[in-house]
Amino acid sequence: MVECPVCHEPAVSEIHTAECALVRKQVVETHPPDWARQREQSPKQEEVEPQFFPLVSAAHEFKTPLVVMLGYTDLLRQGHLGSINEKQKQVLGEIQESGERLQKLIQDLLLICELKAGKITANLSEGETSEVSEDVRAIFNYWASSARQRTISYTFHPGKGTSRVRMDSLKLQHTVSNLIENALKFTPAKGRVEVSVTPCFWERRKAQTEFLFNLERRANYKIENAVQIDVCDSGPGIAADQHANIFGDFVQLPGTSSKGTGLGLAIARRLVEAHGGLIWVESEPGRGSKFSVLLPQVKKELKTQ
Repeated sequence: MVECPVCHEPAVSEIHTAECALVRKQVVETHPPDWARQREQSPKQEEVEPQFFPLVSAAHEFKTPLVVMLGYTDLLRQGHLGSINEKQKQVLGEIQESGERLQKLIQDLLLICELKAGKITANLSEGETSEVSEDVRAIFNYWASSARQRTISYTFHPGKGTSRVRMDSLKLQHTVSNLIENALKFTPAKGRVEVSVTPCFWERRKAQTEFLFNLERRANYKIENAVQIDVCDSGPGIAADQHANIFGDFVQLPGTSSKGTGLGLAIARRLVEAHGGLIWVESEPGRGSKFSVLLPQVKKELKTQ
């Protein structure tokens, strides 16, 4: 039976007629690059490499003692275990900062192992959903103090209306947080970082199907079926031959700081793809970068009488 490209209902149904008569507004259409779409069309089944097992085993063992160490360090810094001088406070601060970096590495190792093993996937039937602008705003605000400290122009542009995706808030915020953290890290003082949410139309049909509805497409019968999250910066930019590579495990661009784990973008990619979405970067050396996350919206229930 022929399906309507607007409401995805049978073209002869009453729902189709009633719903599509209301679809007349201009809709933003997104066009992910071909290399990002190829991953969607040919998803690779990944296995956990043998070298990951000792790392993950060690990460599990480090978790508890590291929490204890960080807890006592914080107690010492706050003076709850006796007075300390400024030099001691500075040293404790450096210990705590290094401990938190190690804690993040441990969390990233455990998370990417779960993603590789397929333990984190989207539950398309009854999984949690997130209101995108609301959750992105929350993680945007989390990084606001860091932007102020570096005197970076930091702005957020929420999407119009309410767009929901089938991805729980913590995973969505983890994904966007990685992108914002990178943008702030590589943007110089007095630079800019912008975060935006845009409801859009994402064409996911094959070419043959699109041809069948050629007339409908010409008439711009498109609905907002996805939401795009963009994180733009005025940093040094990324060469075109690195655009796909940077989403790999433990990848760091030449000349960048060694403080990172090289796992942030790999985790973001796997989280997005596990929920039916795409992630990519548009960038040129010297002209900043724009990282984009595209996720399908939760299909709205159509009311019937």
